[in-house]
Amino acid sequence: MLCASSWGGSMSDWPSLPLVDLVQDGQISYGVVQPGNDSEAGVPIVRVKDVRNGTIDVSSPMRVDKEIAAKHSRTTLRGGELLLSLVGTVGESAVAPDNLAGWNVARAIAVIRPTKVSPRWLQLCFESMPVRSQILGVLNTTVQSTLNLADLKRLQMPVPPAEIRSGIEEVLGALDDKIAANTKLAQTSATLTQAGFTDALREADDGAVLSEITGLLSRGVTPKYSDGEDTVVVLNQKCIRDQRVNLDPARRTLISKVREDKLLMMDDVLVNSTGQGTLGRVARWTHGDSVTVDSHITIVRFDQAKVDPVCAGMALLSLQETIVEMGEGSTGQTELSRTELGKLRVRLPDRGRQAELGRRFTAMAEMERGHLRENQVLAATRDALLPQLMSGKLRVRDAEMVLEDAGV
Repeated sequence: MLCASSWGGSMSDWPSLPLVDLVQDGQISYGVVQPGNDSEAGVPIVRVKDVRNGTIDVSSPMRVDKEIAAKHSRTTLRGGELLLSLVGTVGESAVAPDNLAGWNVARAIAVIRPTKVSPRWLQLCFESMPVRSQILGVLNTTVQSTLNLADLKRLQMPVPPAEIRSGIEEVLGALDDKIAANTKLAQTSATLTQAGFTDALREADDGAVLSEITGLLSRGVTPKYSDGEDTVVVLNQKCIRDQRVNLDPARRTLISKVREDKLLMMDDVLVNSTGQGTLGRVARWTHGDSVTVDSHITIVRFDQAKVDPVCAGMALLSLQETIVEMGEGSTGQTELSRTELGKLRVRLPDRGRQAELGRRFTAMAEMERGHLRENQVLAATRDALLPQLMSGKLRVRDAEMVLEDAGV
């Protein structure tokens, strides 16, 4: 049972302390100055772009020479530190898990080791509007947004009684744990699907040229952005990540500017086709909504008379690394032409097995979507509870009832 305090004060009634008074020895440091290298022997570091949505992406870390990292021993991670971005997307935070022990951080990240409150409490503080407002008030925006250490140390952090803090942490932590569990289930399902497809390829032939098994291979539209009624959602390259489509960064465009064949159909495959860093990302479209894509994305629509579109889509996902390497162009701008993409050879299982595999993969994809849809609801619940709890307007025991209603 969560701690259910009956304390009814507001955040303005809570005592507060400057951040410097809550951390070990009053020390907050930022990390490695020198850019990284590709040496596998180097020390991995966390960069600003790795810290997002309260988590740390460790899939492709930058590394620095051990000698350089050794000069920044204060920021060598032990696990349990709060990492906070100081440049660009200022204020993004995450607690370093124990498995990052021995890592370091980039210069634009502060390493905070609290002693009087938990790292998790500080993370919630940095997500709260009162603390965010303080940050906005001291940002240096001459070139890009920057928060210096002196100003960071002076930020006032609310410090309610320990009972209040632990109750809020547990309530919001329960939601975070459920979201993490759903994410893991969705990732496991995707991994099993890809493994099943790879296994089926053992009996595959040499494959087919992509342009010969598609009904449409075309870039998207040049958007005419509008928030009016006669509009349709238009995806951009930021929407495609981790082989999934995220609608959050999408905008809207006048539907009159969209050809009918460029409205997405179920099981279309989307390929990011311009720019550095995002080129080559691939995702399957598995929604029923009316949506299009902008001209930086290629729509791949398979000919159902020739291949099973679900199975063929899985084949294209498995070739993402190859597609990334196909980019052409000078430094600063790469381009993947429709013609070159169309030359890609795609290996597929026997036509007789494709339909069976397609049905199985569709069922697993629906299960993944179910977990991710639930996450959207849970995240919305968390976003609604956070300001209420952190302001003291909502008591922990009332928040517990919200969680019970949500099945958490």
